[in-house]
Amino acid sequence: MAEKIAALGEKDIMLIFKAAGIEVFPAEDNSEGSAKAAKKLKELADSGYGIIFITESMALKLDNVIKEYEDKFQPSIVVIPGAGKRNDYALKNLRRIIIKAVGADILSDKESKS
Repeated sequence: MAEKIAALGEKDIMLIFKAAGIEVFPAEDNSEGSAKAAKKLKELADSGYGIIFITESMALKLDNVIKEYEDKFQPSIVVIPGAGKRNDYALKNLRRIIIKAVGADILSDKESKS
């Protein structure tokens, strides 16, 4: 059985996913658009999508919604770089997941001295 895949984020980035045959859901980058995007993310997550790509700037605004699904097997919510300024949300999220999994921050910039 094939998993459904969706992409949520800024319209210009969504064109890339549409070209790849992925269902796209453009969202406006403003407060009204963020509220609609949060509702859409919950709808996608609860309607059988296995993978949901979301742009980094949108993910930052929807962090509380994303956290609702982080302990569930599905959907996998994958944060991707967007067209705007990078805010390191994806790296911070990955760091949090790794610390939870292995109990240490293996991505730390500090090198241990022997």
